[in-house]
Amino acid sequence: MSVDILASLSNPQAAAKFASSFLSGYLSPAFGARTKTEIDALVFSCLIEAGALDPAAEIYEIARALEVTPARVRRLLISWELRSTPTQKDLREAIVAALKKTRFSNDGNLLTFGVEDPLLKEDIVARLKRRGVFADSSFAKELVKLPADAFVEFLDEIVDADTKREVTETLVKDKQIADASFKAFAKGVLVALGEKVANDAGGKIAGRIGDFLDGLLTKNVAKAVGAVTDEIFAKLRAPRGVAGA
Repeated sequence: MSVDILASLSNPQAAAKFASSFLSGYLSPAFGARTKTEIDALVFSCLIEAGALDPAAEIYEIARALEVTPARVRRLLISWELRSTPTQKDLREAIVAALKKTRFSNDGNLLTFGVEDPLLKEDIVARLKRRGVFADSSFAKELVKLPADAFVEFLDEIVDADTKREVTETLVKDKQIADASFKAFAKGVLVALGEKVANDAGGKIAGRIGDFLDGLLTKNVAKAVGAVTDEIFAKLRAPRGVAGA
């Protein structure tokens, strides 16, 4: 959906809100005291406050509306997010919501997923770094590439503890999987599903990865377990597969 800022500001209430917010910001601390960069950030913030710009819109669409590069939009967006998001706020729920909407693929041993929101992307990267994992984002700023076991460490941090316990208990009871940790099972599933994506190039398998993660992140144990095929369960039951997980 395209972004039309001028059309949005044709609404008198939106225009009044923008003017009020801009003048309040521009006159602080004094008229003309702000730099060009600060004025750009102020205008960007005021457009969001007036409802003329949706910060959740695609970065490309915002860039087209402002006639600037996507890289500049990312800088403006993360600046706005850092100023408007309380420093003590836990972004875990937002990360969960973002991961549920991404498409996962597997290229060899690397799991790749996309998160367009720059603040969430930086938060994910920071969480990984705290665990000694440095993600590869050299190809595109929105993409995160990392080994399956590193992503499992990340999942272990954000997935609800009760969900992890229920998943492992369900697998042991209903699927006769050897009693193993959540991380061992999660890695085994992601590696097995990823191998099928790489070998079969099947969208259905990639969708199963998304369903598996969506089930974990929404505390839907049945969906998480249901996303795993009988073929993969068979691999997980094998002593070699469990040990390798």
